Amino acid sequence: MEKIYENTFRNINIALANEMTILCERMGISIWEVIEAAKSKPYGFMAFYPGPGVGGHCIPIDPFYLTWKAREYSYHTRLIELAGEINMEMPQFVIEKAIKILNKMKLAISDAKILLLGAAYKKDIRDVRESPIHYLITLLENWEANFNYHDPLVSKFYNELNGKLYTSVSLDKIHEYDLVILITDHSIFCLNEIASKTKHILDTRNAFKDFDLNKITRL
Repeated sequence: MEKIYENTFRNINIALANEMTILCERMGISIWEVIEAAKSKPYGFMAFYPGPGVGGHCIPIDPFYLTWKAREYSYHTRLIELAGEINMEMPQFVIEKAIKILNKMKLAISDAKILLLGAAYKKDIRDVRESPIHYLITLLENWEANFNYHDPLVSKFYNELNGKLYTSVSLDKIHEYDLVILITDHSIFCLNEIASKTKHILDTRNAFKDFDLNKITRL
């Protein structure tokens, strides 16, 4: 129960950061600036960050197990279930934002060439369990988009959502992609080189926070 509680704590706080991101998007406010300002409070605040979705073998799973278990005791864990729903909606939010970016470039998503940067569910690991990329790929295929992915730590992976195997491509032709969506902010990525060679970047991790370029859009 201690482990489940800790994972549920993180899931709920990530959901709050994600929901605030969606609201800030509509209000024209940077969620990243909001979080940095909140961090300046000397007590009581713990920073959690938004992203394209939660992954791994704990945070996306344990809270749902807890809600299932709670029903045996005639209890409905409303807050926990709602947090899970919010986090599961983030891949859709990312794709909607990508569509808006491409529309400004006079491109339909079905006509664009898209590169997903990173496949692992968090930086500097090889684990793709419950990674947001599974859901993002499924959504892109629903839109009939032309896409590839690159992850130096994940050469290939099997997507259980659609039963397909995907293989990482090189970055040699990154300049040919209309949009690069950063999913995993691996330390190995050379951000300067990526920024210089891409047409546009959708940064879902605030990895390019030190870059003041019009071609970079943050989540």
